[in-house]
Amino acid sequence: MSGIRKRYIIGGAVAIFLFLVLFFLSTIVKNWLVNHSEKLIGRKVEIGELHFNYAKIAVQAKDVVIYEKDPRTPFFSFHEFYLNFDPWALLGNEYSVSEIRLDQAKLSVIQKGEHFNFDDLLKSKDSTKTQAPEPADPKKELKFKVQNIQLINGFLSYRDELKNSQMEMKDLNLALPLIAWNNNKSDMDANFSFGEKGKVAVNASVDNQNKKYLIEVKTKDVDLKPFTSYLTDYLDVIRMNGLLSSQLKINGDLNEIINITVTGKGAVSDFAMFDGRSKEIISAPLVTATISNVDLKKFHFGFSGIEITQPHLTVVRDKNAINVMQFFAPYFRNDSITTALIAAGKAKAEAPVTYQIDTLNIKNGWVSFTDRTLNRPFAYDLKQLDFSMTGFSESADQIALSFSSKLNKQGEVSGKATFSMVNLMNLSMDMALKKLDLLSFSPYSEYYVASPIKQGWGNYGLTLKMSPTYLKNDNAIRIEELEFGKRTKDKTAMKVPVRLALYIMKDANDVIAFDLPVEGNPAEPHFRLGKIIWKTLANLMVKTALSPFKALAGLVGANPESIEKLPYAFAQDSLDAKQRGVLLDLVKILKKKPDLGLVMTQFADEQKEKEQIGILLARKNYWLSKGVTIPDSLKVRVARLSNDDPNFRTYLKTSIPDLETLGFEKACGRLAGSTAIDARFNSLLQERNQLVRSFLVDKQGLDAASVVIATTDLRNIPEELKKPQFKIEVSLK
Repeated sequence: MSGIRKRYIIGGAVAIFLFLVLFFLSTIVKNWLVNHSEKLIGRKVEIGELHFNYAKIAVQAKDVVIYEKDPRTPFFSFHEFYLNFDPWALLGNEYSVSEIRLDQAKLSVIQKGEHFNFDDLLKSKDSTKTQAPEPADPKKELKFKVQNIQLINGFLSYRDELKNSQMEMKDLNLALPLIAWNNNKSDMDANFSFGEKGKVAVNASVDNQNKKYLIEVKTKDVDLKPFTSYLTDYLDVIRMNGLLSSQLKINGDLNEIINITVTGKGAVSDFAMFDGRSKEIISAPLVTATISNVDLKKFHFGFSGIEITQPHLTVVRDKNAINVMQFFAPYFRNDSITTALIAAGKAKAEAPVTYQIDTLNIKNGWVSFTDRTLNRPFAYDLKQLDFSMTGFSESADQIALSFSSKLNKQGEVSGKATFSMVNLMNLSMDMALKKLDLLSFSPYSEYYVASPIKQGWGNYGLTLKMSPTYLKNDNAIRIEELEFGKRTKDKTAMKVPVRLALYIMKDANDVIAFDLPVEGNPAEPHFRLGKIIWKTLANLMVKTALSPFKALAGLVGANPESIEKLPYAFAQDSLDAKQRGVLLDLVKILKKKPDLGLVMTQFADEQKEKEQIGILLARKNYWLSKGVTIPDSLKVRVARLSNDDPNFRTYLKTSIPDLETLGFEKACGRLAGSTAIDARFNSLLQERNQLVRSFLVDKQGLDAASVVIATTDLRNIPEELKKPQFKIEVSLK
């Protein structure tokens, strides 16, 4: 009996010992892991609870925290981890887990360049030693089955320190029903919150037999702001707003990672981008896109449709730059660097990118333009902008587009065009601009013409046909009721007399209408269409201002050459009928264009004028010798006085014996006397000026301020201008 009792006691003691060991094993293991964590993984670990369920062969851990290298900052934590192992599957040489559950896990990932805050956890103790893997035994095949994998209410924080970017995934839930060595298909569902309002749902299906997978992703109101920093290599952007909603299907190949295609659709609401100066540059309440085929292996990006609703683009031109160009500067800078490296053989060229957009529509857009390079700012808006383009791709030869817009508060523009991506020089366009309010452009007229625009309406029609070697462009311009204000003090005005030319070009209905046709060869190195149009327009202005009577003569049905000058006979001191007719035409022109002023400058051939005056004075002396009184005004036509009059020549020879030696003109001059001739010449110039002024102002009623009559500097004029005439010019008052 004592032996039997002893066996029971020993058995009971062993049982009690095993019970105590198993009962306290979880506590022992927990304490050991906590105390040795820094030696094991180099990190401090805290474990709230650890339980072993021997009946279910399950492990449960609660309130676990793994810290960063800094023992005060959590790296990874969770409220509960549960694993249920199925030991009976070992009888079939299979490892089986019936459930894995991770509840309220929190992970903080920090990246700095190529390094992460968990790099140390992935390193082996001796990274210099490598152990060759054991050769695979074809008779042994790892059999496994993991069921009911769950992640509940997880949280992931990701921070990129170099990009200064922070992203958070909240309420992260994952359900993976089965992973097994022999199942043909695996499914997974996941969903989480992104940002304050964003929702993401992922459904994945893996075809293990064919090594294919399909991932369906649905997003709703995902905030784009955290992705801003990843655009800074391409854009000068400081903030991007927008909420992304999408439905995408991603097809992939397990054997070829890059073999991925994407289809689906997406929309961004409340989109806005702010440049490096924190100024909004573009925004849109809604942007939608339908992806027909994005193939990452082939670098093809295909969209069946893109639509942008009510976009607003802000363009600001400063003295140093244009904000839009600054916004895209990083892209062009990086692109030029890559191109240079490829050319130098220091970088490999990437596979060519192909793209296709079947339709691109912009609805009810708005472009705000501000020019701060003038003497005062110019602000202009294009509103109700509609744009449509079809068939856009890198290889399309006929891409059609159409557009229309309201111009500022009044006016509209519309047009159609076709162009080619195969050869950008193949282009055709028709455009019409109607009822453009020119008053809005007064800051430009003040800057370039030194005069504000008080009113005016512009209409413009353009047709353009261009190929690589030929261009034909017609520009039809019509300006109505244009009026300039008083001259400003702007010192930046051009030398081109634009204001005068435009005023002269007005017809009887206060309309300026002209065409500017341009033809040329775009292949020529210095060919620039815009530059040619402006140069042609400037030349037209100059020619009109320098030859105003070619335009003004049509107002009175006169020959332009007949009103450009008023010729006189030598020593003439009165107006004949032809001269009065010319002056009457000028009167009619000024009455039709009251803003014009008339400038009449008298020219003369002093030598020849004095010769004729000498003859007339000598004749006066001759008639006086006969007892005939001649008025001091000498109103005697030269045509009525014959120098071959024998009686006069006899008188002249008697008075000037050396007539034959001197010649007729000089003999008359000696007889008349230089003092009398000079006095009469100076008096004659004044009389002519007074005759013209009296006719225009006193008899025809022109405003005296509109008429300027003067005599030029006769001492220094060139030979070709030594003619008795008035040279006629017009100018704005």
